[in-house]
Amino acid sequence: MGDGVKLRYGDLEPLQTELQSIIDEFDNAGSRSNDLEGAVGSPYGERALRDAASDFEGRWDDRRKQLMEDCKKVEEHVAAVIQGFQDFDRDAASKSENGGQ
Repeated sequence: MGDGVKLRYGDLEPLQTELQSIIDEFDNAGSRSNDLEGAVGSPYGERALRDAASDFEGRWDDRRKQLMEDCKKVEEHVAAVIQGFQDFDRDAASKSENGGQ
């Protein structure tokens, strides 16, 4: 067996915040999908580059949604770990104040 778990909330809480930021960014990225195609335009009257950008954006949109779901799952697990340790700490402190009862 190991020496136990050494956990600092100061390490997990920023992780949770960063995951939430990533999720928000992925969520908002969908509303900007036409920006790429608009920026590419139709140089020299050709649509090949615009079509390629549209194809890329469509495939990236599907992958982005999957990544966002995966990040949500990780964030939920991190939140549960934080909550579990906070509950344990609170319970242990209460018991030590009450003489272990």
